[in-house]
Amino acid sequence: MRQGRVLLWWLLAVLAGGCAHGLPARSTSWLDRLKSLPVPTGPDVIHIDVVLLERPIGDSYINQEVWLAADEQAIPLERKAVLEDNGFRIGQIGGATPAELQSLLTSERSCVNPRHLFLRAGTAKVLGLGPVLPQCRFQIAHTGEGRQVALDQAACNLKMLPSLTEKGQLRIQFTPEVEYGNQELAAQPAEDGSGLTLRPRQPTQSFAALSWEVLLAPNQYLIVGTYPDRPESLGYQCFLRRDEAAPVQRLLVMRAWRSGAAADIESTFWPDDDAKQTATTPLALQATWTKARGRMGP
Repeated sequence: MRQGRVLLWWLLAVLAGGCAHGLPARSTSWLDRLKSLPVPTGPDVIHIDVVLLERPIGDSYINQEVWLAADEQAIPLERKAVLEDNGFRIGQIGGATPAELQSLLTSERSCVNPRHLFLRAGTAKVLGLGPVLPQCRFQIAHTGEGRQVALDQAACNLKMLPSLTEKGQLRIQFTPEVEYGNQELAAQPAEDGSGLTLRPRQPTQSFAALSWEVLLAPNQYLIVGTYPDRPESLGYQCFLRRDEAAPVQRLLVMRAWRSGAAADIESTFWPDDDAKQTATTPLALQATWTKARGRMGP
């Protein structure tokens, strides 16, 4: 029953998400459209709930209070130091969801573009972290050296790569990336294997030296944010935007689990059936399908 309800929320999100992006409405009923949507199956399928929380710059909750409930030792100490130097702050929250975090996840104002993704282990997905920046300048700090980077028309992303350990645990690797400039034509293998074909590709800088990975249990949240006192860092550029019409600071929140794990637990990004205030769409989804403000990737 729970598996069916998770799938239903995801399918509803896909349909309403299409409306939010201005796709033309089709004359077929929504039930007919549900039947036509492909849903991956199998033991290597991974469910991922992901949202961006938006708060005013300097907000006390996403800068201090949420981290009091988080375990920031999930990243090895040496790797954690490198990430901190580059403005990334990572933590895991297990057990009961903190009340304030749950409130933000269902807030019409704060919760941006919640999505339920299906990925097979070994399949990468790019998560956008905000609108395109006219200019993005930061310093990469690694092994005691600093490298200045300046990119125009830049979109800050995290490339997410889920995998399964030998013991069946879910492991997710993250690598910061920045897409920039204009699309270019590049030779790529043709889908039919007949050779190479020219396709548009966005120039991208990937920062493998700043990658990290975590083991994530079904009952854990992963949160990723930045330090507001490190404006020269890549993490700051990813999550804190002073030049937007309404300056905001963002926090990435996600949960993930294997298909079938814990009976395909329901996402707590939106209320349970018994707690819903309406008989239609969960509040978090109602708010953000029509007000998608952050760029979360394709």
